[in-house]
Amino acid sequence: MDPLSHALIGLSTFSLINSPSFSNPACLGAVIGSIAPDLDIIARIKGDYVYLRHHRVESHSILGAIFIAFSITILMSLFFGLQSIKETLIWSLIGIFSHILMDFLNSYGVALLYPFTKKKYTLNLLMIYDPVVVILCLYIMFFKFDSAIEYIVLPGIFVGYLLMKALEKNRLINRLRIHFKDDYSLEAIDIMPSTLNPFKWDYIVSTSCQYIVGEIHSVKGKINHFRSLRKVWSPIVEKTLKEDLGIYFKSFSPIFHIDIDFKEKLTIKLTDLRYRIRNEFMHFAFFYYDENQQLITSEFQPFGLKNRIKI
Repeated sequence: MDPLSHALIGLSTFSLINSPSFSNPACLGAVIGSIAPDLDIIARIKGDYVYLRHHRVESHSILGAIFIAFSITILMSLFFGLQSIKETLIWSLIGIFSHILMDFLNSYGVALLYPFTKKKYTLNLLMIYDPVVVILCLYIMFFKFDSAIEYIVLPGIFVGYLLMKALEKNRLINRLRIHFKDDYSLEAIDIMPSTLNPFKWDYIVSTSCQYIVGEIHSVKGKINHFRSLRKVWSPIVEKTLKEDLGIYFKSFSPIFHIDIDFKEKLTIKLTDLRYRIRNEFMHFAFFYYDENQQLITSEFQPFGLKNRIKI
């Protein structure tokens, strides 16, 4: 989720039971905490490869949240003294966990259990920018509550919205299963919210012999096929996935396609199937081998084929 949305969520959460004021260290703690996990963008100084290795890992874990909350509290104490230090710590934690929760709800996921595992957990329910969440936050911030019912209704609307998205996701998976079951031997169906359109979901259908990638409209039920990618496997693929970049790419993307090209020199291409921009995939890895199938070089290409990072 984008930083502005995270900040709105942190501030509106504080506003549910307090009057927001940036002279209040607890309020500041909630807002700073709600955006602080994304400070892992500092790793981008060392390039996209390092940044993506750490994005939503250390700073988005439970242990990381506790460390950041204490750091924010210490920082606030330098400016505001020791007043409200316990309240500041609590609201910093709430702000941080609101950030982690929202990132857990979208497609990229968070490494909640780091350092025990770098696996990223996700529910694939919300877009990176979700208009319903933003509207709820703005209402909380700009309209004074007149009754206790509003304190129950507004969080209830958010929970109900998440439940509706979960039911919608399940309904669309069943729709895709019915659509493809007669022609393919299905293995798995993954869907995730579209990057920009709240009424569309991207899908990846895995069959015994190929991946089928496309989008489905949540209201019309219309299924648009984007591309079919044949599955391949060979000993060189197994070797590739044991290379440093191969190990990284498997942890980076839970759903990727493997392609083998023998035209000029043996090339293995890994494509992350989750994200597309203008119907083009975003993240790739290339491995180049000599005639003896020894690795010459490998390249990570995040955010497009023009961004080449030699590993």
